[in-house]
Amino acid sequence: MNTETVDVELYRRARRAYELGRLRSASLFAVALSALVAVAAYFAVGAQALPWAAWTLIVWVVVGWRGGALLQGARRGLYAGAATFLLPLSILRPCCKPGVVMTSDCCTRPELCIVAGGAIGLGLALFLPRSKSASRWETAGGMVLGVLSVAVLKCAKLFAGEALGLLGGLAVGVLVVSSVGALREARAAA
Repeated sequence: MNTETVDVELYRRARRAYELGRLRSASLFAVALSALVAVAAYFAVGAQALPWAAWTLIVWVVVGWRGGALLQGARRGLYAGAATFLLPLSILRPCCKPGVVMTSDCCTRPELCIVAGGAIGLGLALFLPRSKSASRWETAGGMVLGVLSVAVLKCAKLFAGEALGLLGGLAVGVLVVSSVGALREARAAA
């Protein structure tokens, strides 16, 4: 038996065990976090938020398994995304009178959701961890995923256009600031 073949096979088995261990660890964390977020969303938003907990589960399995800059950004995004539960729906639905059940009779303003999401996203980007420009995009992407993994449950109470506006605004806000930071770092390096 060739020693190169043994080394390659040993490496493959070790790598598979390593990846399965990371996946198992990420899955356990994702299940616990998704359950916690689902309970919080149930009390904050209602039962219509519960199906969105699957998104939280998927995001945290992927970022936990992937690790690195993506996980670092997602952790910051998770903390920041928790702040979206403090955002009152009256900001996103300024046409509705307080105490009115939010139905189709109540006007919707998706453009205000984009503005509100963008403003929040710009603020959240200030908490983006500093990293090398090569991993800055991965960190920013992780932060967007972390924020959206929680914010999407708050959006369950909104109409589709409003929810997409808020989530899109959050993503764009974080990505704009990280793009400017990456360009500034590239200029400084040149």
